[in-house]
Amino acid sequence: MLTYVAVFALVLGYLAVVGAYFALRTLAKLRRATAVLSRGARGPEAQASLIEATQRNTERCELMAEELGLLREQVATVAAAGGPGGTPGALRNVALVRYDAFGEMSGRLSFSLALLDEQGDGVTVSAIAGPTDTRVYAKGVSSGKGENELSPEEQQAVSSALAKRRLLSRKSA
Repeated sequence: MLTYVAVFALVLGYLAVVGAYFALRTLAKLRRATAVLSRGARGPEAQASLIEATQRNTERCELMAEELGLLREQVATVAAAGGPGGTPGALRNVALVRYDAFGEMSGRLSFSLALLDEQGDGVTVSAIAGPTDTRVYAKGVSSGKGENELSPEEQQAVSSALAKRRLLSRKSA
């Protein structure tokens, strides 16, 4: 019987040694993993551990979320200030008139573009395509009238843009 007890104690001791060996191996792996987490990265923040970097990035994300919320509030305020027509001063009424400026050229390469806001203020841009060159002109428009004399095509573009304004105001009413 004493032999059985001795064998049993020997087996139990052997299992304890094997268990301790595996526990030490696991502990060594955990230490290596912890060393990787606590070791700094490369670059300007080289001394920061992964945990500190994660914490810093979380703070940055929270700050960006706050700024995004403020930006959304500002956009909503601007949209509400414009009423149903949108943002005041926006160039919403656009019209394009294409034409042949010279008899020898075809293809309607010349154009006049009117960009107007709700009050009829804005600009006309005209490009006149010639046989050798293209010239571009811009003229101011105030209350639907040109600050300088408008060409017939520019006046047509302004009239078309103002007509679109009237159509839009009827649809929104």
